[in-house]
Amino acid sequence: MSKVLTVWVCVFPAGVSSVTSLMSLAWVLASYHKLLRDSRDDKKSMSYRGAIIQVFWRLFTISSRVISFALFASIFQLYFGIFVLVHWCAMAFWIIHGGTDFCMSKWEEIIYNMVVGIIYIFCWFNVKEGRSRRRMTLYHCIVLLENAALTGFWYSSRNFSTDFYSLIMVCVVASSFALGIFFMCVYY
Repeated sequence: MSKVLTVWVCVFPAGVSSVTSLMSLAWVLASYHKLLRDSRDDKKSMSYRGAIIQVFWRLFTISSRVISFALFASIFQLYFGIFVLVHWCAMAFWIIHGGTDFCMSKWEEIIYNMVVGIIYIFCWFNVKEGRSRRRMTLYHCIVLLENAALTGFWYSSRNFSTDFYSLIMVCVVASSFALGIFFMCVYY
């Protein structure tokens, strides 16, 4: 009994902290988007219903990303670091190639784009004026493939016949991403 209590006391606060952090991140992204829309005269204000839908969109897509990262990193620590570095470089290059104009100097713009590349490890947001549907669709297709690959590598390293937990985690990653995309489609 004391082992169960010890595990519960150690795991429960970490779980609550993780869920709270994910919810806070989703809320911040939705609030940022709402405030950005509200501050512009040329854009229609986002309703609170739209902001709540966007919270669910962000919560589920980021959750699937974080869970697939955690699963993969639990087995392949070195390869996880390499994966994150390659993804960051690819996203930073993509943003730089897109031609943002947020900063005054070219070097500040490159540093800004590199920071946005770090954010793109977990989620997408529009950093360039204009239509974003293609960029957003491409980003989410890349993330879907990456999540599937990371989770697939993790799953293939498990004992298929006796580990029901592994199958549940694969379903959690897939359904979380699907729910996130569903709420994104509802939002748009």
